[in-house]
Amino acid sequence: MANIIKFNQDDEKPQELNESQESQQSQELPKFLQDLREFVLSYYPNTISDILGFSGFIKNDNPYVFVGYVAWQDNGSNQYITPLIAMFNNIDKRFAFLNAKNHYFDPQVLKTDIQKLGIDINQIYKALE
Repeated sequence: MANIIKFNQDDEKPQELNESQESQQSQELPKFLQDLREFVLSYYPNTISDILGFSGFIKNDNPYVFVGYVAWQDNGSNQYITPLIAMFNNIDKRFAFLNAKNHYFDPQVLKTDIQKLGIDINQIYKALE
């Protein structure tokens, strides 16, 4: 099963969220995206203060896959939208910001593993543009 998810269909950038909206948004996210959000935050605690949302393709069964964009906020309250791929398969959890200089997980290996599932990463990004 796979879904297309979007930030806000009326806006190109995600809206700034107040505390009540943040708690409501985290409850609305599929379990995999909640886990991905917490996992990314745990790897970048000194850079990323919050994950504001996801937009893209989600395969919400094992292995769980996300291909698309993540909106995030840095510790200086600046907001960014960054291409992201992720795959969780039991205890194997990996993600990569595609425009980052340094990665905790090899993005080329991750891309290959996702494409072996029949998911065309390049086609998804073309559709999202």
